[in-house]
Amino acid sequence: MAESLGVLVGYDGSEGGERALAWAADEAAARRLPLTVSHVWQIVYPGFVMMPLDAVEKSAAELVEAAAEKARAAHPGLDVRTKTVSGSPAFNIADQSRDAVLTVVGNVGMGAFRRALIGTVGSQVATHGSGAVTVVRGEDSPGGPVVVGLDGSAVSGDVLRVALEEAKARSARVLALCVFPPHAEVKDTPFVEETDLRDISRERFEALVRDGVEAFPGVEVQTRFVDGDPVTELITASEGARILVVGARRLGSLRKRLLGSASEGAVHHALSPVTVVHPPEDD
Repeated sequence: MAESLGVLVGYDGSEGGERALAWAADEAAARRLPLTVSHVWQIVYPGFVMMPLDAVEKSAAELVEAAAEKARAAHPGLDVRTKTVSGSPAFNIADQSRDAVLTVVGNVGMGAFRRALIGTVGSQVATHGSGAVTVVRGEDSPGGPVVVGLDGSAVSGDVLRVALEEAKARSARVLALCVFPPHAEVKDTPFVEETDLRDISRERFEALVRDGVEAFPGVEVQTRFVDGDPVTELITASEGARILVVGARRLGSLRKRLLGSASEGAVHHALSPVTVVHPPEDD
């Protein structure tokens, strides 16, 4: 990952876009990274477009520059850059995320049609983006903890690291959460009881957190291991959280990116902003 874009935010001028812009600017300032404001314009119904393309391009450039000025005003000295491109918003922001430390998108856009469109864009970027992708939704609770959901998958170490980095940048505490689902089992493994699996899961969860926090002295971390439905427990824990951090998965020879049911539920229903952490790109 080139990381040349720093914190990347997809911006469309909507209420959701404004929240995403403010969040991304705060992140960039806290992490001492450049902010890149990206606007992807798209002609949905070409037959009804009355403006010449050069006028549309000019309008897009003015929109994104105005957004950049808002970020500079809020954070004097912040390195703010702009990008405008035509095409699919979801595809382009997901593609640009390859070169960002963090990508930020809004949850909803303007109006009934735009609300559905931007909601879809945010969901698609969260699913198919690279690195860490934040969907700014729910309530922002600056004094709340960074809640991180850990399930023992291959990306769990990266998920914990991203949560700890966020907590360090924002002087927040971390709540590390592991949910043991009902009727858990290891297929084709004889002589293993559910109680044994629960003990093993808890031990590995606590070891992961213990090892991960060593690189972040001074960050307060609390662990919570509970029984229940992962989606329900994550959403419940997100209430009053500064942000919820979860992991994504990559499956198959085509490196298809997927959100697990818990991560997908968090993106659509969490009561706080959500960061989805994707596995590293293959070389």
